[in-house]
Parts: sequence; C-alpha cells; structure tokens
Amino acid sequence: MSTPPSTATVLISHATSAEDLDAVRDLVRGFYRFAMAHVAKATGRDPQTENPSVFANLDAELAGLPGKYGPPTGCLLLARLDGRPVGTVAFFAHSETDMEIKRMFVRPEAWGHGLGTQLLEALLTEARAAGYARFFLSTHQSLNHAHALYRRMGFVDQPVSAAFPGAIEGVDLCMEMREGEGHFEKDPD
Repeated sequence: MSTPPSTATVLISHATSAEDLDAVRDLVRGFYRFAMAHVAKATGRDPQTENPSVFANLDAELAGLPGKYGPPTGCLLLARLDGRPVGTVAFFAHSETDMEIKRMFVRPEAWGHGLGTQLLEALLTEARAAGYARFFLSTHQSLNHAHALYRRMGFVDQPVSAAFPGAIEGVDLCMEMREGEGHFEKDPD
C-alpha cells in the first residue's frame, strides 16, 4: 500500500532576517547534537577526537551569520515546513569557480518530505547562477543517508586531499560534482 502524498507546505528561502538567522543557528546547533550522537553511536568513538576541525569555531560562525555564507560569494538557505524552520544548507566560495557545501541538515521529524533534495537543488541552482562550476563537500563516513542523497544528485566520491579542507582520511567521505555532470533524481518518497 502506498503512502498518500504529503499536503505539507514547503518554503525554501534565503536566510536574511534576524528571525531567519536565529532559526539557522538553532538548526545548526541541532545538527551538531544530531551528528555527534549519530557518529558516536555508529563508531563507538568520540567524534570530536576523530575530527575536531569539523565544528571548530562553531559559536563564532553562528554569531557572525551569514558571514562567509552571505552574498556575493555565499548562500544560506532555510527550509520551512508548514511555517516551521526544519532545514538549512549553505555554500561559500573557495575560488571564482569552486564552492563548498556546508551545514546541510533537515530535522529528523521533517524527514520524508524530500526536503534534503529540495534544499540541495535550490542551493545548486544558486551556485550555478553565481557562476560556480565545481561543487564539493565532506561528510562523516557514517552518515549513509546523506551519502545516498549526494550520489542521487550526481556527486561522486573523491579521495581525501588538500582539495577538501579539514577532511580526514578514514573519518570523512569527500564528494564533488562539476557543472554538467550532475543530475537530479527525485526522492522516492
């Protein structure tokens, strides 16, 4: 038996107002708690000892939002589900053609609405419009649902290298997509 389509209202917008930025701060803190708990459960190790650079200076980053994620070389998006902030994603420039995706998170209670795909599609649309041609990211090796989403969108695994700042071999999975190589496969839900 199939599940009926969702009647929830999804809105994805640039996070620009003080209210939006506070919502992003809350989401990123939620992502931090989620990631730390998930990684600890999956690996049996303290994630901060595996890769302390991942959330280094997080408080300063959040206090300074939009910071490096602001225009003209960055983008910070906020997803709302029935008016409630439930997801965020951002990018910032490394060069005129390369950008890094950061802080991708959808609250677990909002899963099943295709928000991850919608956020990533919106972010890549913004990046392409700004002239970026290489999109890259790193994520913890245990976050399999995230890996699946990125692969569906056309990202391919890459070896850990200097091209992925802060990534650690055996801890992080690095991925990239170049303009013209990606594709959008819709979530099955």
